[in-house]
Amino acid sequence: MQMKYLKTALFSRCLLLAWTAVCFSCVTPGAAHAGAVLERIQSSGVLKMGYRADGAPFSWETGPNTATGYAPDICQRIASGIANYLKMPKLQIQAVAVLESTRIPAVLSGDIDIECAGTTNSKARREQVAFGLPYFYAGAALMVRSGSDITGLAACRGKKLGTLEGSTSSQIAEIKNENGGWALKTFKSMRTATAALEQGEIDALMYDDVTLLTAAARSGGKFNVLAQRYSIEPLAPMFSKTDPELEKVVLQVMQQLYRDGQMNAIYERWFLSPLPGLGYNLNLKMGALLQDNLRRPTDYVSDWTVM
Repeated sequence: MQMKYLKTALFSRCLLLAWTAVCFSCVTPGAAHAGAVLERIQSSGVLKMGYRADGAPFSWETGPNTATGYAPDICQRIASGIANYLKMPKLQIQAVAVLESTRIPAVLSGDIDIECAGTTNSKARREQVAFGLPYFYAGAALMVRSGSDITGLAACRGKKLGTLEGSTSSQIAEIKNENGGWALKTFKSMRTATAALEQGEIDALMYDDVTLLTAAARSGGKFNVLAQRYSIEPLAPMFSKTDPELEKVVLQVMQQLYRDGQMNAIYERWFLSPLPGLGYNLNLKMGALLQDNLRRPTDYVSDWTVM
């Protein structure tokens, strides 16, 4: 699988150095005990971070060779912890564009070292990969064209429902479509899915609620996100389960972020402030589940729930 490598200004060496010195002294250097993934990072001097180009507010491209978003912001801190662990203050980061359908294969093949784009931590996925602590709880929702008579999944009977290939939303759409109530069509990316919705190729799109809310805000009034939610899904960084030392570093860094209040500031930047380059504010208060995680960073919902 050929991947697109992008260096991003968001992950600068200076920021890595600053965060390593100030925030992550709790991550004990241990290069001599590095596992397979950490050894690969140490040998190449590069950490490969997966992101999705059109997954705002979790991750998106703001221009050529530039990736940003809530998840990469968190992974910037994780990268600092890894740099400290490996004693590599000049560790570089390459941002690698992935899709829902290619993200797990990219982790398994080593095309990326960590994925930071809003992926649901599920029991089935944990059989293949590992996850950090949850940094958000999303719920599957429906987005329709403004003026649509669709009020929920029941109203999709006899209509065309879109989802993204490889997403938990596609699983939910199939689970709830036992009697063949709607025609299901999957797409590779949010960009192609929203274009299909706008052009009438599908009547509704099911995906993570916050990503849909962002897409609706960017549409200029063309789309509307319905109120009902069909799942509760913990989103978290995803990486190889073959390297226990990498998992240890990721968890240590995230626990420190939660304990020292940094997660509150990161959350406020992406959900309670204007999104950089997009010009609007989601004004989304932190939910109770994530607040509980911040208070108890070692306790978290272990699987997603379909409602």
